[in-house]
Amino acid sequence: MAESSQDLAHIYLEQMTNYAVFGLEAIIIIIIIAIVAATLVEVFKISILSLKKKDEQRPQRVHKMVSRMLRGLLTSLDFLVAADILKTILVPSLFELASLAVVVIIRILLSWSLSKELESQQK
Repeated sequence: MAESSQDLAHIYLEQMTNYAVFGLEAIIIIIIIAIVAATLVEVFKISILSLKKKDEQRPQRVHKMVSRMLRGLLTSLDFLVAADILKTILVPSLFELASLAVVVIIRILLSWSLSKELESQQK
């Protein structure tokens, strides 16, 4: 009887983890779609203003647009790392842990690179 309750608990935990991963991935998709939409709208605004008249604030607008885009990408990368950790938490085989480590290292380096770009944009 104890084994069956442990099996049920494991199945329940696995399902809840899958739901959490799905939720995180949905949040990532929403963030990326919002980033792309906001960036495209801002690009069109800047382009239209540049065509109509000389826009002295164009560099500041481009700077704000790039900063907003980078912040959104950093946020989505954080959620993506969390989703990958949750995926691996239930099946901690050596291969899964190694692939998770490689993916997390790549994403951390990408996050670091984006944050450095964001810092240089803010100066």
